[in-house]
Amino acid sequence: MTEWVMLTDFALAGVLLLAGKVLRVYCPPMQRIYMPAAVLAGIFGLALGPSGTDILPWSQGFASNAGMLTAALFAALGLATDIPSPKSIAQRAGSLWAFNQVATVSQWLFAAMLGLFLATFIWPGLNPGFGLVLSAGFMGGHGTSVVVGNIFGDLGWSDALTLGLTFATAGIFVSITVGMLILQLALKLGLIRNFTCFDKMDDYQRKGLIAPGKQQAVMKETLSALSVDSFAIHVALIAVVTAFAYHSANYLSSFSDQLQIPNFVTAFIGGMLVRSITRYTGGSRYLCDNVFNHAGATTTDFLIVFGISAIQITILANYLLPMLVLLVGGILFTLFLVLWVAPRMLGGDWFEKGIFSWGWLTGTVAMGIALLRIIDPKMNGTVLDDYAIAYVPGSITDVFIISLMPVAMVYGYYAEAVAVASVYLLVVLAVWRFLLCRSAGKLAVE
Repeated sequence: MTEWVMLTDFALAGVLLLAGKVLRVYCPPMQRIYMPAAVLAGIFGLALGPSGTDILPWSQGFASNAGMLTAALFAALGLATDIPSPKSIAQRAGSLWAFNQVATVSQWLFAAMLGLFLATFIWPGLNPGFGLVLSAGFMGGHGTSVVVGNIFGDLGWSDALTLGLTFATAGIFVSITVGMLILQLALKLGLIRNFTCFDKMDDYQRKGLIAPGKQQAVMKETLSALSVDSFAIHVALIAVVTAFAYHSANYLSSFSDQLQIPNFVTAFIGGMLVRSITRYTGGSRYLCDNVFNHAGATTTDFLIVFGISAIQITILANYLLPMLVLLVGGILFTLFLVLWVAPRMLGGDWFEKGIFSWGWLTGTVAMGIALLRIIDPKMNGTVLDDYAIAYVPGSITDVFIISLMPVAMVYGYYAEAVAVASVYLLVVLAVWRFLLCRSAGKLAVE
């Protein structure tokens, strides 16, 4: 792929993203369902791409751009991630960490076992790892779907990429539509007092815009332009870590044909390593985390456009019925996690954390934030801060699950996967019950 071919792909994605945002601004039905512009752009790309009318001049390998963007996304996340102390995790976000771990591992385990059941007793032609495309799309979103799809592709099942991207797209719709029903039910049951429905939003909020008087700067100037622009240094760090992720993952994977190291793993580790070096040397004083966060959000938007556009409709036709069964099962199980498990683990303010968790367990963190803003428009609560603290140790578990679970299912290590996941869940529950709950109680007394 030449540089101009890649530029054309990104330019087309940019045009679609602009078109999606314009439609989001001027189409009230899209506003009412809180449709992200990137999803609209991806749907345009799907309709006008190879699986549709084939009008857009995508390059032959345009779908591979999603893999590169995934590595860049995790590089940006690593560069913006501090490792919290065990004390802050235990006292501030211990219960949320425990719930996140239970929800994450159990959703992957449930999806794996449901998919294995379908592949064994109902549709024998299915890949034994079929269920994992649900959790990859639901909890992981388009980025994780690309990672898992590529892992399965290396293991001989190329259809997994399209299936995972489809579940990730469906998850965004499920996140908002079912999330709104949960909020309306909570209002009737008295679990929440305020509900910022669509009719009460101002025109800017409906259109997904920020009023001119409330707009804020994206970054702070940390370096003198006489030497180098601040933004250039931030982009350079992301580019270096992304390139490191690609080459190091390839090198580590060369030692074994059966175990392939995904580049998102080395990207996240590389990002945190660079961040630790900058903190040790004092260079972190001249970096702006907001830039890394926005870089991650930007790559996510483009990743969604490429991911949805790359879905192959002909493949979906072969999996339609088992996908519907898997989708319904995933929705019901996630509702169980949010409406039954969350109240018992998260304490008195469980609903705010629960509705946010519903968003990221079915769609993305952005969907969780969107639902949270409906009941907390000014974001006065501490849900996002607590989630940020709980995210880092939890992300380590995500790395192992995403990397190893597909391999375990393809090679037949079903019992081992269930045993390891079950033991881990029991350990997390024991830590939550006997350590974290007591730490929270002591903090409340103090």
